[in-house]
Amino acid sequence: MDEQYKLEHEAFVQNLTGSSLLETCLILNIVPVSVLFQRVLFGTFFPRKAQKVPNLIRFFLEFITIVLPFIVSVTFIELLVPLLFFMLLSCFILPLFSQESVKLFNFGENPESLIALNHPRKKFIEEYRSFVMLATIVCILAVDFPVFPRRLSKTETFGISLMDIGVGSVVLSGAMVSRQARSESITEQSSSAEKEKEKDQKQKKPKLSRVALAKHAFMSNLPLMLLGLIRIVLTKSTNYQEHVTEYGIHWNFFFTLGFVAIVLSFLKMSPNMNLVVGSIVIVGYQVLLSQYGLSDYILNHPRLNLISANKEGICSLAGYLSLYLIGTKLGTTIFKQRNSVKEWRLYVLQLLALSAALFAILYWVEDNVQPISRRMTNLPYVLAILALNIFNFAIVLLVSTISTSYLQHAGVITSSINRNQLSMFLLANILTGLVNFSMRTIYATPETSMAVITGYVFVVCFVSLLLNMKNITLKLT
Repeated sequence: MDEQYKLEHEAFVQNLTGSSLLETCLILNIVPVSVLFQRVLFGTFFPRKAQKVPNLIRFFLEFITIVLPFIVSVTFIELLVPLLFFMLLSCFILPLFSQESVKLFNFGENPESLIALNHPRKKFIEEYRSFVMLATIVCILAVDFPVFPRRLSKTETFGISLMDIGVGSVVLSGAMVSRQARSESITEQSSSAEKEKEKDQKQKKPKLSRVALAKHAFMSNLPLMLLGLIRIVLTKSTNYQEHVTEYGIHWNFFFTLGFVAIVLSFLKMSPNMNLVVGSIVIVGYQVLLSQYGLSDYILNHPRLNLISANKEGICSLAGYLSLYLIGTKLGTTIFKQRNSVKEWRLYVLQLLALSAALFAILYWVEDNVQPISRRMTNLPYVLAILALNIFNFAIVLLVSTISTSYLQHAGVITSSINRNQLSMFLLANILTGLVNFSMRTIYATPETSMAVITGYVFVVCFVSLLLNMKNITLKLT
């Protein structure tokens, strides 16, 4: 890449102060509202046949009704509120044109809906995790174009923006569906005989030594580490633009996921203990930041060696580790069996109340301790990730609890992306690099920007669909 253009591109994404929590929350919730709109649309024009629509037709319709509104909302952000209003209004108007026998909403009890909500493979959690990854995929290329508002780009030091919450949301969403979160819920629901059998099986399993455990953990996450190394080599060898204060000189997203997973392999605790330890870790880390000069080290210390060169990435592991630990406890509440749809709706209210409490704590911490900082992944950042994601997840679940059972199945795009999340993120990174090498994105016109961003997202979604239709799962961990 041309040196002069590289410097101009780096300046384009640096020294930004972010957006607001309200705007970030509204953008995140454009997708679940779009899903509700899509379901009402399908129920109106394909009554009782929504599941029989061919996958390719479903794909195009879902892309238009779910993916495109999100792309528009993060590029022409002034259309965000009108889009939300239009889709919500349509959800009330469209049923007037549906057949009288067709029921699009379910506000009472429904056995089929309850079965879907209690199913071990929950469609609403698949949707939520796919939305997180889809938003990340859209933004990693869109940020390179002027049509993407600068306030939605990653902040330099303090503040919050849409792009700031990407890694934290991916870590949290992974924790919520982790084996530990799911197995704890299954254990609680199993009979005493089954519990005894499981206990005997655990006792018969040979215990690995610390060295063997470390080796196993490293080998399990070797693909992520290799991807991180490959990214370093490609970035340095091609003179690709870098935002050094994001992770450091050599660190990247793949190293963060890999090292968090390795540390977690040594922490075999119950979800309740995970919540306690996760809370202690982030509070202790914040004390180091605020009282013992760690903030000054991260923000101002010169990059003299390998550790200080990657101080942001290394120090931020504490925040992401705490997010994962807390997320496993949240996950156990998701996989808990409930006796009625009403109980699921009560759970939605509990999530909304928890989110409101976290926002209140966040505002107090920002005023009295430290502002939100993705760069340091401090306590306010962890609180912001929890509050925003719990609220967003509650809205996703609410949509499922009020949708008629035959419209509750996950869409083809969401189920396809969910199946190969990291692989699609890797593909998105490759395509982002190719786009940036093939054109000067920061000088692109709005028309060109929208065409390239939409085409790129379409390719990623379509590849994920093809893999899903061929029943192919690409494992990176």
